[in-house]
Amino acid sequence: MPPFRRLVRSALPTLALCIALAGCQPGTSPSSTDGGSTASAPVADRARLSGTAVYRERIVPPPGSRLQVQLIDVLYGTAPEAVLAETEIEDVGPPPIAFSLDYDPASIRANGQYGLHAALYGPEGALLFVADVRHAVAPGRDEPVELSLGRVAQESADAPAIHPADGIGDAVNRRHWQCGELRVDTTFDPATLDTTLSFSGRRLVLAQTATATGTRHADKAGNEFRSEGDRALLTLDGQPQIECTPSDTPSPWTDAADRGIGFRAAGNEPGWWVEVGMGEAPTIEAVLDYGERSLEVEHAQPDELGYTGITADGERVTLVIDRTPCEDGMSGEAFEASARLEVDGRRYSGCGAFLFD
Repeated sequence: MPPFRRLVRSALPTLALCIALAGCQPGTSPSSTDGGSTASAPVADRARLSGTAVYRERIVPPPGSRLQVQLIDVLYGTAPEAVLAETEIEDVGPPPIAFSLDYDPASIRANGQYGLHAALYGPEGALLFVADVRHAVAPGRDEPVELSLGRVAQESADAPAIHPADGIGDAVNRRHWQCGELRVDTTFDPATLDTTLSFSGRRLVLAQTATATGTRHADKAGNEFRSEGDRALLTLDGQPQIECTPSDTPSPWTDAADRGIGFRAAGNEPGWWVEVGMGEAPTIEAVLDYGERSLEVEHAQPDELGYTGITADGERVTLVIDRTPCEDGMSGEAFEASARLEVDGRRYSGCGAFLFD
């Protein structure tokens, strides 16, 4: 049973006793729990945070959906005691969804770090939208808060439908960004609070750290991702920050990994790319000459240099992989490997990455 329902159920005997003893005067109400629907006014010994939850998709939640908002003490991470207060808004409509959250001011430390987390559930309890970060807040201020939610991928046909259906990322809590010339995908893990950056076939797992505004994820190697709404800043290997804006599509490298591709490479002049599947005799697919030509090799044979095979038309294909750092000559994008694709004597050079080792 969710904490909110347990709290409400435990409060019922107290309320009944209060009425029986005539201890509750007309016009007053017993003290509310942290959970529950939005109240009209805070209880005397409680304080209040209020605001709205929004998401970018122009869709209406299914009837019976509910919004859960929690006040989190960042010091305790994912421990149960991190949740200082919680509320639920039942049968919500389209965004913006208003909420109010009562909390005990005595639970707030003078130099503490606090955040709000929100999740929108369907009528059957499936997670539909979730805040991919904890929105930093300063309890005690009267400023309204806007919580940005990201859509969660529906993993099965039994999941509740949301209409109209928009394109979404394949991973839960994922967002796509254009950072200069670099396409970056961020995936938030609500269990660990980590964010994984995916780009150029690389993955960086960054831990959430305290920040005055927005959210910040970083590691000790000088990699950092700061975000606030639809604005973000990316730092790689301690280099100058790159401004990022939202994108509607994932990077081709993340998309390939989602499809189970083991290795991908790409190059320029002429533009080309090649993808190698998984297994002992994988399929090779390639698009060459700026999309004018495509080929497929079934049951390619791996060797000490890469892969070889023959297309259905009898063309010999050789992919040579050298696992040394490679930089794209046009975008400056850095990869872990260089690659050379040969098709009946014609050679294509570029950079690549092993998406799964």
